[in-house]
Amino acid sequence: MENISGKIPVTILTGFLGAGKTTLLNNIIRKYSDKRFAVIENEFGEIGIDGGLIVGNISNMYELSNGCICCNLSEGLQQTLNNLLTSRYQFDNLLIETTGIADPAGVIDNFVAYEEFQRKFVIDSVICLADAMTYEESAEEQPEVHRQLAVADIIILNKIEDVTPEQGQRVKKLIQSVNPTAKMYAVSHANITNCDIINTFAYTSGNIEKLVMDFKNATPLKFDMADMDNFSSGFAKNPNNKHNDAFHHSIVSEGFTVEGDMDEAKFVNWLQAVLQYNSASVFRVKGILSIKNKNKKFILQSVRQYFLVEEGEEWKPEEKRFTKLVFIGKKLNREAILGYLESFIVK
Repeated sequence: MENISGKIPVTILTGFLGAGKTTLLNNIIRKYSDKRFAVIENEFGEIGIDGGLIVGNISNMYELSNGCICCNLSEGLQQTLNNLLTSRYQFDNLLIETTGIADPAGVIDNFVAYEEFQRKFVIDSVICLADAMTYEESAEEQPEVHRQLAVADIIILNKIEDVTPEQGQRVKKLIQSVNPTAKMYAVSHANITNCDIINTFAYTSGNIEKLVMDFKNATPLKFDMADMDNFSSGFAKNPNNKHNDAFHHSIVSEGFTVEGDMDEAKFVNWLQAVLQYNSASVFRVKGILSIKNKNKKFILQSVRQYFLVEEGEEWKPEEKRFTKLVFIGKKLNREAILGYLESFIVK
């Protein structure tokens, strides 16, 4: 599949300093030699493309020998995107490499919040590169590491050859505790020969629906509605929630399933408030919604304060209708969130 409705797929590459993003970027360009990439580099304005690929420098754009082009992010992302779209170059995939200290949510926002870019581009996936050697140390000291992992669709665990099998398994478990819905590959030297990472369209409604349905942590809980004080209270840390303490971080993934149809207005108003006032603690939401008087499933996903809802397949007559959501965030209060969701079910 080359595109969706003629839009250009966007792959966002993130990962902390020293993880090997530039090596991965070059490996992607070489592996997918049939693609005409436009590459936006964002590592402090330095072009990291292998010098052997560069054949010319035109107006802050580097022309590569395989027909791809590369530019640095000196004028801001929106202006850089406009420059690419108005340039003489034709490209069918866009790669964006963020800085090692960046929260990729800011990049994602541009393709969700602005209609002009929605018409031209579609997010393919967010790829996070993690360093097997330094992950445990950097995750303890740098909150950006968990934010990058939390919004990823694909995680490349690099330098796996430099750790013991026991350490490798421990790091995999730690990463999965942050984002169990992401596809993970363990590699050496950012070698992606056996990894399927381009044109996966992880952001499409069909893929999101499958991930949500496969998510296992969705055991219903009982909740006293009198305990709900306001929107923010639903995301305060639950002192009884111990399931991630062993991993020494506060990022959790929580799944919720409620049967029946949602009141659309109440749910949307609540979600907008949650994402607006809790964007520092709610990193990503994925879900399947059953809305009253609607024959189709609705597929939801959000990154920070923005969310998208797309129509899915029709509910089958014999199906029990339900809503299932997966939250990834910081110090989520499971009981309170479930209480809100249950209150939106139309009796």
